[in-house]
Amino acid sequence: MPRCTATKPDGERCERIVGSSQSYCYAHDPQRREQRRRAASKAGRSKPSRELSDLKQQLEDLAADVLAGQIDRGDATVVNQILNTRLRLTEVERKVQETQELSDQVEKLEAEIRRRAPLRGTL
Repeated sequence: MPRCTATKPDGERCERIVGSSQSYCYAHDPQRREQRRRAASKAGRSKPSRELSDLKQQLEDLAADVLAGQIDRGDATVVNQILNTRLRLTEVERKVQETQELSDQVEKLEAEIRRRAPLRGTL
């Protein structure tokens, strides 16, 4: 099977398998540089990052208000529990999204295997 011809930053050769008409994997293909940049930028603006940042700020504000005596410790405990629940929900959403993305990738790979199978006389 053909492999990517690129060299990784540590000097080792990339081990990813590529199509017979390709020289580079997605991560190293110079023609996909802009596509990778856009994907990374989009990921950086994703909802979980903003949500985590917001939750962190709310917890910092809550802690400061408790220490300043502006919020009752019992009320702060309940608010902290709610924020913790939101954090767990954010993590579940991330896992669901990641699972869906992996599922989509597997479906694409399976479709490619089925497409190529008649060419090899298998399956």
